[in-house]
Amino acid sequence: MTMRPSILIGFLAVLAGCASPKTVVSQASAPAPVVDAKAERKAVETRYDVRGYREAASPRIRHEAHAVYRRTLVPASAEPAETAPRSVFAPASVAPLPASEELNAELEKQKAITAQMQSMQVSMADTQAKMQAQYAQLLKQSGEALRLRERLEIERSQNRANTGPAPDSVAATGDSRTTQAKW
Repeated sequence: MTMRPSILIGFLAVLAGCASPKTVVSQASAPAPVVDAKAERKAVETRYDVRGYREAASPRIRHEAHAVYRRTLVPASAEPAETAPRSVFAPASVAPLPASEELNAELEKQKAITAQMQSMQVSMADTQAKMQAQYAQLLKQSGEALRLRERLEIERSQNRANTGPAPDSVAATGDSRTTQAKW
């Protein structure tokens, strides 16, 4: 129950605080410059070229490149200033640096290195082609040698089967002169 009176007191304090008068601080401001109403003014138009863009609120709408003119009132006694359009001068990010001997020497060095690298790449490609041709020839020769070895082994086994006992066994049985065949 002690909570209800505290809420009531807080509510009344807020109401009393809101009802208090606000303090107003006034500052002495400088007087506004007085413009002679009779002074002649002339309008000067400045042209701004705007690139094409899409509408932020509706991306389906596209605005083409166009010019926007700004009208400014200036005193009649103001001298016209000669201005050039922005498209005449390239921005600093696009304008090339002035040529220097050091830069030209470095560029020549890089061009020479590039030419050497290109000639090296050509010679490496040529060498690679030759190596692949030699490898193909080596594989072909290895295959032929393997086939010849197999054929030789087959012929040896056939000769052994057809000739009967080995020549070592004949020599062991006796003299070869006495065992000649007679007709």
